[in-house]
Amino acid sequence: MALDISRALRSPGQRFPFQHEEYIAPQDILGETVTFDPVLMDGHFAIEEGRLHLEGRLTTAAHAACAKCLEPARYAVDVSFYEIFTRPQDLVEEGGDDVDPLDRLAYDGPQLAVDQLALTLTLLDLPMRFLCKETCQGLDNIVGFQRETHADQEDLPEQHPFSALQQLLNKDQEV
Repeated sequence: MALDISRALRSPGQRFPFQHEEYIAPQDILGETVTFDPVLMDGHFAIEEGRLHLEGRLTTAAHAACAKCLEPARYAVDVSFYEIFTRPQDLVEEGGDDVDPLDRLAYDGPQLAVDQLALTLTLLDLPMRFLCKETCQGLDNIVGFQRETHADQEDLPEQHPFSALQQLLNKDQEV
């Protein structure tokens, strides 16, 4: 879905409010599938000197598995943004600055596609690891699972695939 900016094209310099809803497909992030609630964008836009200024706030929620216990986790995304879009013909004419033209945002016509902007802003705000809660203890809280945190090398079974290397780790032997 695109944002209708035709009012700003007819009245340069005037600010217009907007509310926009966008949908982000589930994303594979480092092997983890992350799903999203509908993305809500609201703010205002204006055209000044041929450039479209888009300012507002993006909110949504991301859902994935907790990194510690694998339970469902939710992360609230709340991002403020201010972006400037330039007409494609102006991108070629400019060039006095060090910004790569491919890194600039462009608009052409009365409709502005904001799906890539919404995706980028959302993904950049995500945490490195999702947690179901700040105090999550991980798999240790699951009944029947007790992880040995200080396993001794001598406790390894003799038929372990790396048992032949165990002799290198013994401190009493010379190598």
